[in-house]
Amino acid sequence: MRRAFFLVAAIFFAMPCFAAEFDTEALFFSEVEVPIVMYHLVTENPKYLGKYGITPDEFEQDLKFLAENNYSTVVFQDLFDFVTQGIPLPKNPVMLTIDDGNAGDFFYVLPLLEAYDMKAVVAIIGGAADKYTAQAVDNPDGKYPNLTWPQISELHASGRVEIQSHSWNLHAVPIGSGKKSGESAEAYHSRLLADLQKLQNACAENLNYTPSAFVYPLGVIGEGSREVLEELGMFGSISCQEGMNTLLRNDIDCLFLLRRTNRPSGHGIEKILKSI
Repeated sequence: MRRAFFLVAAIFFAMPCFAAEFDTEALFFSEVEVPIVMYHLVTENPKYLGKYGITPDEFEQDLKFLAENNYSTVVFQDLFDFVTQGIPLPKNPVMLTIDDGNAGDFFYVLPLLEAYDMKAVVAIIGGAADKYTAQAVDNPDGKYPNLTWPQISELHASGRVEIQSHSWNLHAVPIGSGKKSGESAEAYHSRLLADLQKLQNACAENLNYTPSAFVYPLGVIGEGSREVLEELGMFGSISCQEGMNTLLRNDIDCLFLLRRTNRPSGHGIEKILKSI
């Protein structure tokens, strides 16, 4: 077997027509590790800085560190393409996710992603987008805490931001998208399906695109939720469990419940990546 392998390799490398295109990593590399860093709010308001809020300068310093240390930002579609089609990921891949769809994603995050030639995943809340889009109709110059649909559309069109689902309206503490006390499996399935379908429909209408992954609100994972995601045509999900992700070719399971680590204010991405 070993002799046969080297014989095939020798044939490929000896043929000029293959030499320029042959990529050993693309052909044989079947496993890759991808850290995911979790952000929530990028803001200049010191009131909201802390565990879930950082300044635009802190976010820029993170991107600067990644650029200077040869990291490549990827989005969920890149992970899916690697797992299902074997399309190689860039060297030193890292995924940046930003929850909730706050206005800072438009005013601070997008310009910085463009400046540093990077990408991020923004998980939006459909109910909030609807609410502030309606308010902006009457007061277009108003300042709103969450993204409006026109802003989400611009993020999506930029090619820098991949929009994913954070539910339509499932951020009620403490259950998030989990089961209610005493709720049957059938009732939970129907309730979760209805909520997520509403956001899928809204994205299709406003973006001509539907999210392919679900980012669990509050990190609460309800039993049976994966079946709902698959029914909606989603290919994966993102949790709040910390740790490294190991992606395997042809293993769709590895795209569900992806792990990520929170980035608080005062704790730069260099420390976070080392801890992962």
